[in-house]
Amino acid sequence: MRLRILLLLALLFLSGGLAFKLHLDAQLPATQSVAVADQNPQTAPHLAKTVTTPQHSRIEDEIGILSPFGPRLGRMADAFQEDLGIDLRIVTLNDELGSIEAQSDTIFEHKRIGLDAPTGGVLIILNPRLKQARIQVGYSLEGALTDLHMGRIARDQLAPYASYGAAGMAVMDVLHYLRDHVYAAAAIGNLQLFDRYKDHPTYQEFVSYASSGAGAKSLLSSVPLDADFKRELSAAERESYRPSSEVAESVAAFLRATQDFAGDPSLDLFTEGSRLMRAHYPLAPFEEIKRAERIEASMPLEYLIREDRAVVTSKKPAHGFLPILLRRDEGVWRVDLVETWKNLFYDREGNYYLRNNNTPYAFGLAQFGRGGYHDIAGGRFFDGSIEQLLSKLEARSEAVASLYRAEIWFRDCFVFPQAFLAYEEARRAAPKDPLMLQLFGDRASYLGFPELAIELLEGVGSGVELSVADAYYEIEDFENARRWVRKALDENPYDLPALRRMRTLAQRLGNAEESLDVTQTIDALENDGLRRAEPVWLFFDPNVPNFEASGVIEVNGTKVFDHSHFGVTLQNRSNRAIEIESVKLTSVGTAAASGLGDIKGYWNFPHGEHRLLANQHVYFKKDWGFTVDTGHQHVRYVFRTCWHGVGTQVRQCRTQWVDTFPWTSLQGSVKQ
Repeated sequence: MRLRILLLLALLFLSGGLAFKLHLDAQLPATQSVAVADQNPQTAPHLAKTVTTPQHSRIEDEIGILSPFGPRLGRMADAFQEDLGIDLRIVTLNDELGSIEAQSDTIFEHKRIGLDAPTGGVLIILNPRLKQARIQVGYSLEGALTDLHMGRIARDQLAPYASYGAAGMAVMDVLHYLRDHVYAAAAIGNLQLFDRYKDHPTYQEFVSYASSGAGAKSLLSSVPLDADFKRELSAAERESYRPSSEVAESVAAFLRATQDFAGDPSLDLFTEGSRLMRAHYPLAPFEEIKRAERIEASMPLEYLIREDRAVVTSKKPAHGFLPILLRRDEGVWRVDLVETWKNLFYDREGNYYLRNNNTPYAFGLAQFGRGGYHDIAGGRFFDGSIEQLLSKLEARSEAVASLYRAEIWFRDCFVFPQAFLAYEEARRAAPKDPLMLQLFGDRASYLGFPELAIELLEGVGSGVELSVADAYYEIEDFENARRWVRKALDENPYDLPALRRMRTLAQRLGNAEESLDVTQTIDALENDGLRRAEPVWLFFDPNVPNFEASGVIEVNGTKVFDHSHFGVTLQNRSNRAIEIESVKLTSVGTAAASGLGDIKGYWNFPHGEHRLLANQHVYFKKDWGFTVDTGHQHVRYVFRTCWHGVGTQVRQCRTQWVDTFPWTSLQGSVKQ
């Protein structure tokens, strides 16, 4: 996945530019259209840089708040110049001297932003110390990017996230928005681009829709650029968009809302998580038109219903068709935008594909392919109202509470800027807890932010080697990808997923001899009747045990603090007898880590000598905890299991863990 994979951000931030026709003057770097936002960040800024990244010529991150998105932002800024003829700069300051208006004016003029750019110049400036953000544009772009419009974007999309945890994410979102906004303005004739920029596929796509028979150009041109599409609708207006007990009627209401640009976030037509999503992202008129046209072109629609879920699709979908997902709630069918955008991503050919198969709507999405399995299903943490639980969690400062908030924003609302802030808060509160790093890293990887994923996952420890290697591979750093795959193979030389990645890397690095050797090893293991590549597996019962920090229990006369209760199955999945060499156990979490030594003696091996026959398993269940009050809010038990085949010397190891959570600590609001 590359720049346009997101889908949520690249599409929901799309907007139609509806200004008067401009007379371009590329020689004037002076400014007229400016926008300022002053809003308290949701988290206090921190003065230390978290990541050191090379500076890009168009990025001046003086205080390091854009990390780790700096490289991505630099590439996006370059694309503005190459694809649109716009000189775009991004500057961060931590200076209290003067207003942000004065700072912005000085930078714009001193750097002569837009002076040599055919279309004009744009400056995005963030100053966390002043708690302000500003978007400043040159005269030549003032019609397409008006003061009112840019002020709204700066206020809603920059200032709330202009902290050291989320500034880079917020700016990236805004660049997606501005880029497509300029394309839309040009497509309907409100901005003149030089001919050399009109060959770009994105521009051609916008022109195609703007000139369609459905009258998209006329419709867009009739809507004021600065219209508040998210305004609260009257009771009479809302009647047209009511959800129904019939799927088809709710779909008809959704089509009316789409065609009417009804962006009121509170509409009951949408699930609660979807309402929160709509509240945090601007409505995009051009994208609304495209979706409505694609649905109309794909009719008749096909209705697939299973219990309380419905997938509305088509047997003959138009190019770029996106299904409508609905959930039955309180007897009516509501549109589920969260599961739509969270699981269906956009490919290079302009079609949607299933990124994640772990969705309750998978039964009706077969025509969109089969995605991977990602543990991002909603509803895991709570029963009842999302907003009520988020409000309760906001009042708590513990790392686990921040992590709950992050997961809810991600899983149940798919609002990544808010999730990003909460993940950052969790990481700052417990910087050595691998759970905070791993979940944040996994989410970043899922959304296509490999630089961020690398930074986070490298701090987790054993067990994530291939995830780190995949992130390096995505940024085409094949040497570092190979280094992490080698770590996995040092642990287990029969690790087939690692061997397949090593073969791919050998091919990319031009090492034919290594590629051949690895291929031969893979072939031997895939055709091995003993199934030596099948690792020893641990299974936990339950999968996510409860962690109890407040009470103390007594086990065999010893007081046990911060305890959990779960069982562990040890299974040999191969067709040969193996001997367990060791099962080294450590505990990590929000407090200090501790080593618990080799626990292979906890299991009773029927054949002695810590031996398991082919496909055999052993099991025990016990109370786990500590003889002192550790201060943990959550504990991860990490098991490193090593074994070898009986009569062989090849050692294989595998790291697994079980996370225990304080499910009951929120007084019944959190699910077990």
